[in-house]
Amino acid sequence: MSDAAPASPSGGSNPKRRRRWHRFVLRSVSLVVILTSLALVGGAVLKGLPIAAPPWLQARIEGRIAEMVPTARVRFGEMVFVVGEGWRPKVRLRDVVISTPAGQEIISFNEFKATFATRPLLKGKIQPKVLSLSGVVARLKRDAQGRVSIRGGQAAEAPAREAATLPQLIGQMDEILQSPALGALRTVELRALTLRYDDERVGRGWTVDGGRLILQRDGRDLALSADLAVLSGGAGVATLAVNYNSRIGETAADFGVSFDGVAARDIAAQGPEFAWLDVLRAPISGSVRSGLNSDGRFAPSNATLQIGKGAVQPNALTKPVPFDGARSYFSYDPAKRLLRFDELSVRSPWITGQATGTASLTTDGMQGPLTELIGQITLSNLVANPFELYPEPVDLSEADMDFRLELNPFRITLGRLQISDRGKTLLVDGELAADPGGWRLALDGRMDGLEPDRLLELWPEGVKPKTRKWLGDNLIDGRVHNIDLAFRTAPGKDQHSFLAFDFEKSTVRFLKTMPPITGGQGHFSLADDRLVVTVDQGEVAPPLGGSIRVDGSSFIIPDVRVKDGAPAVIRLQTRSSITAALSLINFAPLSVMDKIKMPVRLADGLADVKGTIAVPLKKGGKVQDVNYHFAGALRAVRSDVLVKGRRLEATELDVTVDNTGFRIGGPGRIDGVAFNGAWEQPIGKGAAQSALRGQVTLDQAALDAFGVALPDGTVSGQAQADIALEFARGEKPKFALTSALQGVRLRVPQLSWSKPAPTRGQLNISGRLGDPAQIDTLSVGGPGLSAKGTVDLNAGGSLNRVRFTNLSAGQWLNAPVDLIGQGAGKPVKVAVRGGSLDLRRAEFGPSQGGSAGPPMQITLDRLQITDTIALTGLTGTFDTRRGLDGAFQARLNGQTPVSGRVVPQNGRSAVRMTAQDAGGVLRSAGLLKQVTGGTLGLTLLPVGSGGAFDGELTMGGIRIKQAPGIAALLNAVSVVGLINELNGDGIYFDKVEGRFRLTPDSLTLTEGSAVGASMGLSMDGVYALNSGLLNMQGTITPVYLLNGIGSVLTRKGEGLFGFHYTLKGQAKDPSVSVNPLSALTPGMFREIFRAPKPELPAVEGNTQSILPAKPAEAEKRVVPKYDGR
Repeated sequence: MSDAAPASPSGGSNPKRRRRWHRFVLRSVSLVVILTSLALVGGAVLKGLPIAAPPWLQARIEGRIAEMVPTARVRFGEMVFVVGEGWRPKVRLRDVVISTPAGQEIISFNEFKATFATRPLLKGKIQPKVLSLSGVVARLKRDAQGRVSIRGGQAAEAPAREAATLPQLIGQMDEILQSPALGALRTVELRALTLRYDDERVGRGWTVDGGRLILQRDGRDLALSADLAVLSGGAGVATLAVNYNSRIGETAADFGVSFDGVAARDIAAQGPEFAWLDVLRAPISGSVRSGLNSDGRFAPSNATLQIGKGAVQPNALTKPVPFDGARSYFSYDPAKRLLRFDELSVRSPWITGQATGTASLTTDGMQGPLTELIGQITLSNLVANPFELYPEPVDLSEADMDFRLELNPFRITLGRLQISDRGKTLLVDGELAADPGGWRLALDGRMDGLEPDRLLELWPEGVKPKTRKWLGDNLIDGRVHNIDLAFRTAPGKDQHSFLAFDFEKSTVRFLKTMPPITGGQGHFSLADDRLVVTVDQGEVAPPLGGSIRVDGSSFIIPDVRVKDGAPAVIRLQTRSSITAALSLINFAPLSVMDKIKMPVRLADGLADVKGTIAVPLKKGGKVQDVNYHFAGALRAVRSDVLVKGRRLEATELDVTVDNTGFRIGGPGRIDGVAFNGAWEQPIGKGAAQSALRGQVTLDQAALDAFGVALPDGTVSGQAQADIALEFARGEKPKFALTSALQGVRLRVPQLSWSKPAPTRGQLNISGRLGDPAQIDTLSVGGPGLSAKGTVDLNAGGSLNRVRFTNLSAGQWLNAPVDLIGQGAGKPVKVAVRGGSLDLRRAEFGPSQGGSAGPPMQITLDRLQITDTIALTGLTGTFDTRRGLDGAFQARLNGQTPVSGRVVPQNGRSAVRMTAQDAGGVLRSAGLLKQVTGGTLGLTLLPVGSGGAFDGELTMGGIRIKQAPGIAALLNAVSVVGLINELNGDGIYFDKVEGRFRLTPDSLTLTEGSAVGASMGLSMDGVYALNSGLLNMQGTITPVYLLNGIGSVLTRKGEGLFGFHYTLKGQAKDPSVSVNPLSALTPGMFREIFRAPKPELPAVEGNTQSILPAKPAEAEKRVVPKYDGR
């Protein structure tokens, strides 16, 4: 056997002890030989016959040995002498024991034989020629520093022979063989040798049992051979055949060892060049040839190893890596510490191949154990099937490997493993270590390129089979390059693996129901159980709309192991026409366009869309289990389909599509109308109808576009409006438009109403789109106006009728109104169909524009003239060019029929009214109940804006009956006949005239007169309408037919002689006062008894009457007849 480090030529560390041991051996052997030789001479005559020495002779010999070698004791059980052929004497000793004086055994033999040389014996010299020992027991030890020692027997204290190396220990035989006593020795044989070998460097021991050793000398040449059976504690027995050749006195030597069935670990322990075998658990047969140089250093060695079936297993907890066998031819240069493998072949279910290369060794000190081995080898004829993962082994061209091996603990560091396969190169680096708990492996690999089919061949079917199948089904043709791989495993920790590569010109199928990606260029990665495929470039060709760029798209399986875990995620980033994008998402399992019942050709334009599709990884998955979400931008959009019958255009719109619905939104134009909104179509069972909601620019053009026909000039300016369109299948789209009208000027000239553009208002329009549009609701409001109704359009879209069920203008109009179209470019006709109008607050003004519009047909439930005077059931036809102008028929306060005319004046309306029952009018007005008959003419001119009027009243042919005030007056002047007349048929007045100012609170009579044959009367004063109080004055002229001759000198209704009176208090029962002296005063001087005329109440600062001045009368008319009593 050999050692690793070069040996020192020096001997043991204690030369004196070594020399004593030499002398002891020489003297012991010489003494035994001399004493026994004496007996041989005497027994020469007994040639060929064994002669046993008597006990006394044995005792004399043992005693003599003790005298000659006092440091040792020799005992033996039997001594036999024989003279053999050629007169060569022989001696045989049995049970020989050599011990110390204290009785401690040094060495023992079962049998000792010696044959002596004849020629020296004839000269009186006794020299052994052949020595044979049987049953020798010895102990061989190598200490931690690599030095070897040998001692006989089992005692640890026995003298030991030491040397730096085993060959040097064997070489120490030269000193013994050069002694004169052994000058004739030619052969030494040891049989039944038992040798215990303990190696402290590796902490192991071996036992050689039944060994045979032969030493032969031929002149100065020595030849040592041995056959040994080694017991190492296992079930088998290894055999060794050793030969050693040297020249006596020289250090140089050659030796060789042949062995069979030796455990790999036993061989690994013998030297650093074999240490790499320590990880094998297999029997090894082979041979080693080496030698010693003249300086005592080891010469290069050559080894042949045949390794039997076994496994690689550095420690008991690492999983064995099996192999069927291996073979190695290598040499080792200890000076360079270089191993050279001429062949290293292995046969294994996992890998089979051959390797050649070199390895540089590093040891712990000159003679210490191997610390690391750095190798460079080339592998060829590789056939791999690790873990028997492949149905058939995979052939690989060749490989080059740079590595470092460390044994304590075991670790292989791959600096470079370069594997060539079909013109491609795989580079691997990493580390394999045997930790206390098992294997720890870390590998990283890179490869320049590979064909997809070859990649699948190298991917074992049993490793992530679903991922492998997915790759085979979905990455088709093309080229794979820039391959990266990694693997990590350690005891007690999860395994980690990584595979990534780039691909190009490939067909990638991301969902089997959808068109594949062609011309695909991208990246594949499998990090542990997360699979990601990214497409940097590629396109999809759906049936419609052209190709779709899908650059930047990806496919992700979060966990390839889990069946019902996180779903696979497809992330699409597309650029295409809108039609192509919609065509793609209409493939199963999405079928978006089919679900919303919309065509794929929904719009023209471009689409930039990103989205995800989450697909469950389980069998029997349903369509509803697939979740998707897309979002992006549509550009240069044009559609006649999205809003049926309308042209939609937009520079850019946002689009989102998911399981809940489809949405397109943003700014654009519908039939030229600016809008900013969104069209939404819910998806799912029971989903609502689609809808378009947003904001539009409201102007006349927008109303025209949506078929909302309003009178020309009604709308000007622009405002923002909210619009909502709802699309139900089989029905015309519903629409609703609302706006605050800020920015729009509204104008209704027929009502003299307008809304300034900055002012807020309110507009609601709803109905259905169509040809023509159907407007179910039109609601408009603003300061002073509120209207709600419907719009009917003609077949061509022109206005038929706007029907306001309630139109409220300020506080003066509250009525249902119709606006009736008269044709394009013509003013509409206005028809009021009831309601109420208050002339006190009405602000009719002249309509603007040129040509006259059609007359306004008015039917009013109530026309309020004053607080107490109203016309009900009014009907009439009015012109609105200058304001409200037209004739009417009505009833006063719902009672007395009247007729008249309304004319515009000062922004309000003046009323001229006539009636054939003046008494009825006065009764209906709540003024006088005692007047009957007669005719009436009344003019009311608006003054100011607060509901005040200046009025003029004329009545003719009336009678006054049972009037308390007049009765009291007549009684005061003691006109008995007139009182009777009053209580009878009534006092007849031919003519009654009056001028007054009527306000909401009072009636101020500035001039009033009544004349008849029986009486004349003048009056002025104030009547408080709210309290019923009056304060009147005037003159009563009895027998006006005669007395009225002097009226030329008096007021109208007064005669030459009359009585001045006052009426005060409640109108129902006034207080009457008459000045009797006034009757004695002619009319021209009667003013001295009269109070001043009442002043007109101020109306917005106006205290003057607006009534036209009365023309001067040419003559005072005298009542032509007397129609009294």
